Amino acid sequence: MALNNRIFYACQAVCICKTGHMPADGVAGVNAAMIKGVQSVGITSNFTLDQAFELGQIEIYENSEEIADIEVTIEKVIDGNKLIYGAACGNSVKTDMVAAGKGRADIYLGIYTDGASSVGSTSPLQVVMCSGMYVSSVSYTYPSDGNATESCSFVGNDKFWTDTTAQYADAKGTANPSGNYANPTTPFGGTDSSVTSPGSGLVRRTNVDIQNCTLPSAVKSQTGGGTSKSMSHHIVSMSASTDFGRESILELGKFGPYHRYAGFPVEVTSEFEVTATSGDLVNVSGTHPNLGAGEQITLKDDAGTVINLGAKNKLSSVSYSGGDTGGGNATVTYSYSTFNAFNVDGGGAYW
Repeated sequence: MALNNRIFYACQAVCICKTGHMPADGVAGVNAAMIKGVQSVGITSNFTLDQAFELGQIEIYENSEEIADIEVTIEKVIDGNKLIYGAACGNSVKTDMVAAGKGRADIYLGIYTDGASSVGSTSPLQVVMCSGMYVSSVSYTYPSDGNATESCSFVGNDKFWTDTTAQYADAKGTANPSGNYANPTTPFGGTDSSVTSPGSGLVRRTNVDIQNCTLPSAVKSQTGGGTSKSMSHHIVSMSASTDFGRESILELGKFGPYHRYAGFPVEVTSEFEVTATSGDLVNVSGTHPNLGAGEQITLKDDAGTVINLGAKNKLSSVSYSGGDTGGGNATVTYSYSTFNAFNVDGGGAYW
């Protein structure tokens, strides 16, 4: 087998499959998706060791191995193509955060020759499969000076390279995951574009649909009342994120966990940076409550992405800064918090 001299962006591709399905299953269905617009991918394996010592000697008595943790992080641009979160957890991400939290995915990273212009013209030299991964955290960021992005991290306990055999210390005995591998069927033919159907093109600041977003009153307080897509709110950036806080359930007689549950209640946060024109305009009293009822937050863009954070968002902090002698502008950052409401629609149909 030929070896690469290096691995760079043009010789890698990521596929996310519903657990138990292979990359080839995405050709005529929704159970697998080659993720387009990926900017970065990382895989970290952490081995946990538990030490025991004894009276009477300085040397370690035993250094026991505990469950290894696998973490995968993927970031992509928002472009109308399938989102990472939806590909991993299915259509439930659009309507039900609890159901989405139970979703599991097999994540494939194909490494191709560094001598080809696109991965669509060749087969991978190596494939790594991270099996049974759970979504750990999700974030969406809309900046004013770059592309809108989606970032997801996954946690699990199984990672296999091509043609490796895994030994499980439980009733399953020996399992060979090589039978689950398939050369990811790729749509990357060398002339791929973000506007290729069904993509809509990259989401940049002009593609954020502020006019149809539902925003808290404080975020709109600087000016407002405009008729353009920006509504003259002077929003510099906005983001929404959540962390499922995964915990393992263990049982006697088995090495690995039988489930990694989401730690509900799960906090959902959003943040808005606004160019200040009149201060932060948030009054605070020490003699009575300040926030009132919660507020609806819904973020939308021209790619069809809709991020619904529900109607119970409350202001958690406001920060006024900048405008110093260095010549910068003053900005206000409004941070909001809610729980268990994080529905994301966009990118088409999922499993």
